[in-house]
Amino acid sequence: MVEKTRVEWIDIFKSLGIIAFFCAHFGTGSGRMYDIPFYFAIELFFFASGIFAGNIDKLSFKDAVRKRFSQIMIPYAFLAIINMGMIIITSGDDLITYVVCVKQFVLGIRNQMPIGGALWFLPCIFCAGVIFDALRRVCKKDVLVFLASAVLYVISITLFPNRPDVQPSWFWNIDSACHYMIYYALGYIVSKKLTGGEERSDKERDRKYDRKRQCLFFAVAVFVTGYAVSVYVRQDIAGRLFLRVIPAADMIYPVLRAILLIIFNMVLAKILEGFRFLSYAGTQTLWLCGNESIARGILGAAAELAGLRIEVTNELTAIIYAAVMMVFIITCLLPVEQRLYRKVIKS
Repeated sequence: MVEKTRVEWIDIFKSLGIIAFFCAHFGTGSGRMYDIPFYFAIELFFFASGIFAGNIDKLSFKDAVRKRFSQIMIPYAFLAIINMGMIIITSGDDLITYVVCVKQFVLGIRNQMPIGGALWFLPCIFCAGVIFDALRRVCKKDVLVFLASAVLYVISITLFPNRPDVQPSWFWNIDSACHYMIYYALGYIVSKKLTGGEERSDKERDRKYDRKRQCLFFAVAVFVTGYAVSVYVRQDIAGRLFLRVIPAADMIYPVLRAILLIIFNMVLAKILEGFRFLSYAGTQTLWLCGNESIARGILGAAAELAGLRIEVTNELTAIIYAAVMMVFIITCLLPVEQRLYRKVIKS
């Protein structure tokens, strides 16, 4: 969320995560697109955020927190106000209910928000960035940062009162941030390889490296695609074997499954490289998260006025509706909201 530079395929990668987010929030009507995104979509965004975590290395911890706050939490407050306005317009509730809604927006806890959708993710990723930055400054070495993140993951599923990946309960989803920190750390560790940060000078070596990389990409693509298909058709044989053979596999396997599905989405993003709309959508993920409920409300009301009914009944309709929502948000809502936001910030 705190990027200086853009990498097109990573932006597309995040767009795929948004589509998965939207599909998961349509409920059981979206079929397998309801439960499968919960295996990897949130993890995908922590991983993507970790890739760019090094962009604020030159800032002090205090300045880094301030920058993250201005880039994530101020837009969160702006989007919360807009969503609150939508609730007031459409709900017909009393003042006490609206006060409760405002409190829920302030707390920002997933599953306790007055709206559905992914707006809760913004305070969560803000907290994750602050925690991760603190870990890096204390631990210094990447391996120690990863181990600390892994410890936080284990603590989150063994000692926290609620499973933070299912029912978080802490202010701004700090418990969820701890749970998903392992993916943030992984993104940071592989960031140079993924963004081209490691330069090679010898041309002959570069050509050989490119050939090896192409072969490796093809092999990885075949493997993760096969795995993703097995998960999609609910025939995860590898997972069942892993759970049967490895001690404490129920703690380890969700991480491995998420990583493999994240890699599959990375492969898909590389294949889709060049689709400008998807890459642009990836630059607007914060606003897409904040406008999910608004888009669903407006599109649903417009369909009702036209005598139509929007109903998600299977995986295909879920993907199509998610794509329509993304197009509507980017082309209709964002130009107005972002212009208003800039005026508010400048005033």
